[in-house]
Amino acid sequence: MSPLALTLCALTCLTGQPAPPAFEDAFPGDRLDEAKWVHTVRNDFEQEIVDVVDGRLRMAASSIGTDDTTVKFHGVRTKDRVIDLTDAVRVSFDLDWNDQANGCYMTAGAFLCPTVAEDPSDEPSWLQVMYIGVPPGQNTRCLISAKVAGHETMLLTEKWPEERTGRKIGLQKLEIALDRDTVFVSENEKTILETHDLRLDFDKAYLYLQHSTHSNYRLRTVFFDNVTVTK
Repeated sequence: MSPLALTLCALTCLTGQPAPPAFEDAFPGDRLDEAKWVHTVRNDFEQEIVDVVDGRLRMAASSIGTDDTTVKFHGVRTKDRVIDLTDAVRVSFDLDWNDQANGCYMTAGAFLCPTVAEDPSDEPSWLQVMYIGVPPGQNTRCLISAKVAGHETMLLTEKWPEERTGRKIGLQKLEIALDRDTVFVSENEKTILETHDLRLDFDKAYLYLQHSTHSNYRLRTVFFDNVTVTK
């Protein structure tokens, strides 16, 4: 068993239950908690929405008539660097892909990034777990990658671009268990990635929840919920 797995098991075995969350938000109110989150936006939108609806974080965007040369990114990041990789940590959240009729080139997912940005993908270091809509738009693929000092390593591509069919997703319950060197990612309680050679070059990170669209798409909506960070 890896050091990360041993540490996570020890936390549960010693206490009889998981450690209390270092950060959590189930979006119980009627608006985004600005003590916990910062709204992020990059590039032009026809309509851009980040709010709380019925106890879930909603991200919605349309891009009809916008600049064809830009991808539009928006979402939230934690106000503080709530992820501490000096020890094992679990990050979990729900992502509802919301049964897209046309999810082509739409993305939704999370970044763990040590720096502040409107779009963390341009930053020099991070870990991302992202879903990407596959043409003609009913299916998706999962992309997991890490960037260290400007160099990106693909950890999971679901055989893209050789395999272009993608798969149907719905409400995805995601958990990322990691330290600087090891990461396990599970989707609906099934492990989809395990790697032991991560070598992240940061100890603390913000959690970004992000949604993106290319230009000339009608309003498309995804939801996030039950965000938890546990040491």
